[in-house]
Amino acid sequence: MTDHKDTSIPKADFGPSVLGTKGYWDNVYDRENVNYDDHGDIGEVWFGEEAAMKMVDWVEEHYEDEKETCSVLDLGCGNGHLLLDLAELGFEDLTGIDYSPSAIRLANSIAKDKELDGVIRYAAVDFLAEKETLEWSRQGADGEPKKFKVLLDKGTYDAISLHQKKDAASKDQQPQSQLKGEAETKEEDKHLAENDDSTEDLADRYPRRVAAMMQDDGRLLITSCNWTQEELIRRFAHVFEYDSYIRYPTFKFGGVVGQTISSVIFKKKH
Repeated sequence: MTDHKDTSIPKADFGPSVLGTKGYWDNVYDRENVNYDDHGDIGEVWFGEEAAMKMVDWVEEHYEDEKETCSVLDLGCGNGHLLLDLAELGFEDLTGIDYSPSAIRLANSIAKDKELDGVIRYAAVDFLAEKETLEWSRQGADGEPKKFKVLLDKGTYDAISLHQKKDAASKDQQPQSQLKGEAETKEEDKHLAENDDSTEDLADRYPRRVAAMMQDDGRLLITSCNWTQEELIRRFAHVFEYDSYIRYPTFKFGGVVGQTISSVIFKKKH
């Protein structure tokens, strides 16, 4: 680990992208629902199997003795593969949320077919929208918001970071897509209209909203390919403290050693 004395908040060195829009992900999961219905293919595992298994292994290693009570929340669960793996390992309090109803439909179908729908609950929730999140989280018998012991994020913060703010978008500006052949999104789909605020980047809102859903002794495990470990630590420093990280194979370029993926574990500041 290197010194974390630099307290400035790093800025993104990448531009807005179609991957930061709800319309894009709705379209992706609409197609994956069709593929699952036709061929039983659950869809793509973002960042690959290795990153997913390392996250699952970390949860099992640290909460092996709490499988029945350890509440896990997958932020931006997509097809729900992380929770499927945890359910098969014996974890029983598993929740996945995604702002795409199409993703939740796919996740529910897969869990039901694997007979794991009894231990995994999915919901279409935009957790960056405070009012919507509070209404969803208060569905328990006591009406109090549920807080989770472990929160998982594999690529969701990356997608949020690619969101285009309304006040920065011009009428003739289109999101940049690195995927050839993808149709351009409609103008109204360029933004997360459910919670957009011209005075705040959604990526800046993320740490505060996630902390509000976490138990005081909980942990956030976030995996990113857009942000380095040091950048994540500095971006989250006002709400979270660095706890540890997951090791991946490293590369060396220009005398600097690094990883193509960063998986960082955070704990709440008190």
